[in-house]
Amino acid sequence: MMYGALAVIVFLFLVSDCHSKSIQQQNVSVDETQDERIFALESTIKKLETIVQNVTKSKDKSEQPVMFYAKIANRDFTLHILSTVVFETVILNIGGCYDKYDGIFVAPRKGVYMFSWTVSTQSSKHAVTELVVEDKIISTTGNTDNAGGIHSASMTALCNMDKNEHAFIRTANHASANDFYSKPAYPQTSFLGMLVYNEK
Repeated sequence: MMYGALAVIVFLFLVSDCHSKSIQQQNVSVDETQDERIFALESTIKKLETIVQNVTKSKDKSEQPVMFYAKIANRDFTLHILSTVVFETVILNIGGCYDKYDGIFVAPRKGVYMFSWTVSTQSSKHAVTELVVEDKIISTTGNTDNAGGIHSASMTALCNMDKNEHAFIRTANHASANDFYSKPAYPQTSFLGMLVYNEK
């Protein structure tokens, strides 16, 4: 009877020892597999970071976007004929090609550009403007309504521009005084432009 109990104890010890070794081996195997996966992921991440850095460094500037949006935030003023309208409050200027101090956009490269602008005035006053590229008038818009209240007019135009050519909004040769009214609670005078087709 004693031998039988002893044999059972020895058997249980051996089984327990084998089972313990088996679990330890599985744990070692699982840990090794996880380490290998982590190492592989870290290597992949490093490779992707290198690729992204190289693409960013070598990215052709001709593929970078060009766009701006500026407005006259809170002013009412008068300009005489053939005066450049300066949109001093810049909301967006990707590419840095619009100058808020002189109101002029300089094309960074040859292509087709889209421009859109809005002119606001009040009461029976007039404000007529035109989009000019170098010395060429592309399009005109403005308000000559004699009715009261706040009035605005908008225009959108497409045009070709060569590299370093200038685009700007100026008052047209319509009336001696162009009165602008651009306030936050009313339609504001604004100007936007973007490169829509790049000619390489």
